[in-house]
Amino acid sequence: MHDDPRIETALPLKPAHFHILLSLVRGPTHAYGVRHQVEERTEGRILLPAGTLYETFQRMERDGWVEETDPPKDREGPVSSRWRFYRATSFGRRVLEAEIARLESDLAVARKSILPAG
Repeated sequence: MHDDPRIETALPLKPAHFHILLSLVRGPTHAYGVRHQVEERTEGRILLPAGTLYETFQRMERDGWVEETDPPKDREGPVSSRWRFYRATSFGRRVLEAEIARLESDLAVARKSILPAG
């Protein structure tokens, strides 16, 4: 059980939410960059069309998991004024950590249940 009941109600995360948070914990990233990272990391299993992506970001922002931010200072290359950059909030990080712990626990149970001992 977590000290914040909002975390319990957030779990389990939808795969898109999990991968978006995973993309943002290393620092601010623009939405298109997140989209590209998720598609690459999942080898195309999770696709985030632009409309879905921005709708998901709005929901996650409303729930306090992510926030819009300025582009990182050390970012290389041009930045379009239309690009929106996001970062995970401290609450979003805690949600992600709780989901990772939940998945690890589920995997441990699954391994004990179906894999031969030894």
